[in-house]
Amino acid sequence: MKSRHLLPIIGAMIVVALLSSCFQLKEETPSPLKGKAEVVATAAAQKVVGTDHSDTLAMQNAILEAKTLQAEFQVADDTCAINAFNRTFKKYLQEHDPKLAKDMFVERPKDLPAGEPWDEFEQLVEVPEKK
Repeated sequence: MKSRHLLPIIGAMIVVALLSSCFQLKEETPSPLKGKAEVVATAAAQKVVGTDHSDTLAMQNAILEAKTLQAEFQVADDTCAINAFNRTFKKYLQEHDPKLAKDMFVERPKDLPAGEPWDEFEQLVEVPEKK
């Protein structure tokens, strides 16, 4: 019944993804923060994987801490670092807890046309509104 405990976490993540899905993917340029983002993401993912999955409050806290760490790169408006964080975080989860990774990350929609680009992290990279 572990999956029942993950439902609040997954629900919260879906809400965040839906709220931010209206943003477009920013063009990625090289960044000096990329290496730091990968190290921070690995540490954040280790904490999430090491958290008792049946403790929903601890899982929510670990995920929120990871999102807070990612926010450093969003504040710096560094798309390359944000994407490096996202990809490293996801890769670590896929390697060390595949079931959790599958529950957390949105896969390419099956009805999306073949030529249409897809980035599972698109909703995590926010573009500032034009004035």
